[in-house]
Amino acid sequence: MDTTTEVKTKPLVTILMLTYNRAHFLPEAIDSVLHQTCSDWELVIIDDGSTDGTKDLIASYTDPRIRYIRHEDNAGLFVRRVESLSYATGVYTAILDSDDYWPGENKLTEQVAFLDINPEYVVVGTQAELIDAEGKNLGSYQVATTDSDIRNIILRRNQFIHSSLLIRTETLKKTDGYQPTLAEDLELVLQLGKHGKLANLPFPHTAHREHSDSENDHGIKMARGVDWIIARHAYAYHHAISARLFSKLRLSLGSLKAFLSQ
Repeated sequence: MDTTTEVKTKPLVTILMLTYNRAHFLPEAIDSVLHQTCSDWELVIIDDGSTDGTKDLIASYTDPRIRYIRHEDNAGLFVRRVESLSYATGVYTAILDSDDYWPGENKLTEQVAFLDINPEYVVVGTQAELIDAEGKNLGSYQVATTDSDIRNIILRRNQFIHSSLLIRTETLKKTDGYQPTLAEDLELVLQLGKHGKLANLPFPHTAHREHSDSENDHGIKMARGVDWIIARHAYAYHHAISARLFSKLRLSLGSLKAFLSQ
């Protein structure tokens, strides 16, 4: 696989995947892309200095649509998130985190069809299955499907799974990209929503992995990030006051928990 040659023609979909020491999850993620009924894509894998055999694993894939960008240094998630958007050359941009995968082989086909016939929409996601580190099903993540319902809820509860997103690239280029905060995926969607409508398909085409050692959504760091995001976008979305009040309550509870744990 040539990791230096640029793709010569613009693909319909650019799929952006960041990874760091997730060689044990990567085959499931990559294979779910290869199994898509939509075949007009490029998969750009950005490796943030993995030391676990990721390089050799990706080298075992010979599909020319896979582009591997390896960094020797570990710069961190935010730096690579920002970098990843520079590789979005397709008409549409999809996101797939390297520990997630797409169980629905028609995911891209159905999302592309939706955006093709609905030019006023700028992003479409899907419902999601929640899985643990071993792939055991933990339930589902149900989200609103219509633009009006999404806008009514999104400041109080994120209505998009990051790995489910298909974004109109020309709109993505109009945003400020990922911002240096936790819940950066929510913040990006809120930016996109200022340029057009938002939607989710009613099908669970995305499997999202939850890790026991990850930051809890009610943790103080996440709460601060979400509070900043709500304040930044309050004027553009519904129920901002109640969302901000809930955010402040979560911050207070997080601070109390941190104090009691000292």
